[in-house]
Amino acid sequence: MPPVLILTSLLATGAHAGDAINGKTLHDANCIRCHKSIMNGDPDSIYTRKDRRINSYQGLQNQVNRCKNNIGIAWPEEQINDVVTYLNQQFYKFKHK
Repeated sequence: MPPVLILTSLLATGAHAGDAINGKTLHDANCIRCHKSIMNGDPDSIYTRKDRRINSYQGLQNQVNRCKNNIGIAWPEEQINDVVTYLNQQFYKFKHK
């Protein structure tokens, strides 16, 4: 396959999206403890509660950035995207370009 077609195929399939597997690893290592304490032992319920604060993909990105800043994690943009991708695939299901 010519290189241009390969690149076009990768872009069309969302290859530029974050890595959800790495996002889960980062999330589980850095976020669960706080969410567990906030949500009385059920860390995932922060994402599934009826009064959740996140209502858009941009809002999810903003919240991940707020959380990482609150706990002092220096994730580069790629890792932030990985966590956002994981959370969106696992819980939110927002449409994203």
